[in-house]
Amino acid sequence: MDEEKIKIFYQNWLNVVSQQADGYIYDEERNLLPTRDIFSKFKILIEKFLENQLEEYEKIWILPGIRGTGKTTLLMQLYKIERFLKPDDQNILKNIGKLEEIFYLDVSKLKLNNISLNEFFNFYEKAKGFNFVSLDRKLLLLLDEVHYDENWGLFLKVLFDSTKGHKNLFVIATGSSAISLRMNPDLYRRTTVMEVFPMKFSEFLILKYNKKLPVANLQDGIHEIIFNSSDAREVYLGLNQYAMEIDKFFANLQPNVEEGFFENGGLPSTIKITNKVKATEMIKAAINSIIAKDIIGMEKFKTQTIAKIYDLLYLLANSDTISYEKIKKSLKIERFETLDSLIEVLGMAGVLIKVKSYGMTYGPVRKTPKLLFITSSLRSAILDNQFWPGIEGKKLEDYFALIYVEGLKNKLAVDLFYDISEGGADFILTLKDKSKIIIEVGFNKEEIRQVMNTQNKVKGKYGLVFGSSKLELVDDFVIKIPLKYLLLI
Repeated sequence: MDEEKIKIFYQNWLNVVSQQADGYIYDEERNLLPTRDIFSKFKILIEKFLENQLEEYEKIWILPGIRGTGKTTLLMQLYKIERFLKPDDQNILKNIGKLEEIFYLDVSKLKLNNISLNEFFNFYEKAKGFNFVSLDRKLLLLLDEVHYDENWGLFLKVLFDSTKGHKNLFVIATGSSAISLRMNPDLYRRTTVMEVFPMKFSEFLILKYNKKLPVANLQDGIHEIIFNSSDAREVYLGLNQYAMEIDKFFANLQPNVEEGFFENGGLPSTIKITNKVKATEMIKAAINSIIAKDIIGMEKFKTQTIAKIYDLLYLLANSDTISYEKIKKSLKIERFETLDSLIEVLGMAGVLIKVKSYGMTYGPVRKTPKLLFITSSLRSAILDNQFWPGIEGKKLEDYFALIYVEGLKNKLAVDLFYDISEGGADFILTLKDKSKIIIEVGFNKEEIRQVMNTQNKVKGKYGLVFGSSKLELVDDFVIKIPLKYLLLI
């Protein structure tokens, strides 16, 4: 590679990157845009990095996630982290001078100029007068869209191995090609992976309306009460403590704010777009991009199979429960193995969440999981926001699945099932102590029948029905909970 070409790219990049970052971190009035929860997690990691407390496995972070979840914005906010520091960030403020440089690089721009990561950073070492092996200054590398380099995994592996002798390098790499980021064999045990998920309702309120929860730690408190209580009465009494604050908070929100969240509010890239049609088209474009760039790039499926992926997503979006047999027949897919592979790939791409069935039945439906979307905004876009009554409640199932994979899965729970039998509950949450919580979600949900049907088989410690008109304890086993509590988890 011509070193002069890389030098010109580097100089041009330095001339524009700061202004480019400002476009991501400020609004039109030059006010700093709000940050997502994940920003705070990396702020803590940067604090550890400056104090030489990062573990070896924390040195390189890989952030996959579907397009539109704000990965570039996150890196830009970290690139300009000093502008987001507050007086209570004393440890970072005290040590920020140890940070020699924060370097942000859009790897897709390297690809456009036919420059590899390895070639660029060989030049970067010369330009900065150091090498990574003996690096004696603190360097934070932010690599955006890293998957554009075909050898990105090998590059990070070598970087990891080269810096084992010191704690002066911290790398955060993002990529919208979630499949390739998860499947790279070079990075086993050398990186930590943290998926950037779509937004929960509390983040949506902050980013769209700058509206924060009314009580400090309210979200954690509700989460703990709902999923870590000893029995139904404890859940009911605990939630009752917050009832007045929550009612007052929701009374002061914009009209139809919940509807707007479920339609287009899951992705930061669309929440500021007031034209619903335009927002929907952007989400559809993100889905098509996943198919075109991530799945086709695997070269695993025949062309005629790839052409059926969007039809598969439409079928799943427009169905309550559907068997593999019916999907296979509707899409004219010849083999169950092909359908299985398509669904697995959509899961790896971050589009679908697979919820396993609990219990036994007969025929091909026995192995059919519940297939939910990582955000209801994807389901809404696929259906052009047109839901028939039996399907609208799937938005809430999507949201609960997000709550599970985003937090519950690692903190309190070990598995999530659904009751496959007729009249069974939407979810069975298995906790780390092996106890179970039976869960039903829906709009205007007042019945407890599904929960009790499942309780006869599962013997859970209590049941939750989200979507009722008021907070209510039924038979000392089921707590009927208004939707607003679910949205604040």
